[in-house]
Amino acid sequence: HHNQGGSGRHKCPTCAFEQGFILGSTSNWENYIAYCKTLINAESCPEGSIAPTHILQNLGENQGGTGRHKCTNCAFKEGFLVGILENNLQNITLELVEAPKTSNKQFKRTFKPTKATDFIKEELKNRRLGHLGELFVVEKERNFLIKSGKESLANKIEHSSLVKGDGLGYDILSYDIDGNEKYIEVKTTRSNISRPFFITINEIEFSKTKSNNYFLYRIFDFDTNLNLGKYYIINGNLIEKVNLQATQYLAYPI
Repeated sequence: HHNQGGSGRHKCPTCAFEQGFILGSTSNWENYIAYCKTLINAESCPEGSIAPTHILQNLGENQGGTGRHKCTNCAFKEGFLVGILENNLQNITLELVEAPKTSNKQFKRTFKPTKATDFIKEELKNRRLGHLGELFVVEKERNFLIKSGKESLANKIEHSSLVKGDGLGYDILSYDIDGNEKYIEVKTTRSNISRPFFITINEIEFSKTKSNNYFLYRIFDFDTNLNLGKYYIINGNLIEKVNLQATQYLAYPI
């Protein structure tokens, strides 16, 4: 969100993210809340994100790019959380299971009111959970290639959604032991194996064009407190591998 107040006003959110990441990666604190409790001179933004004043004051000025006038407090917090996630990777245990089988019957549609949802809060939670799932897969791919004597390929792995952004149709570019590209999409939730997940049209179309090299890692039952979960892998054209139900359409007046 935009934030024109506090010591971080007009400062660089990218630098704020970096500073947060550095602190979060030190393993000195179990989580962001524990870190905030240690702060003596700190500031809070309208969204409730806390950052130390001395870091905000020393950030570089930035009046350009998509981060212009954005909240450095929130950027610092997000960086800190990612740093925490990086440190937790080695403690995560995920069990590989077979993908479930579902019928081709049509889903029954219901028309019922739903309670209001704090979409911003849910989006932040889902983004962090999704990012942790992606980091796990990146680490898993790297370890596999290194153990297979393919360290040069391991070094080429790209966390594409982080480096290039979303919308590519995949999250991670990896390789098999023969050097063939692997395009990996990661779907991470806390729900059980039978719960459906969301797929974008870009992911569907990309899986069609790269069917032999496309892999969907579905992580579920993911308990971030216990660092436990399960996952299965789907390889190929998603049109042929999953049952799809449209939940939204892009509409144009006619």
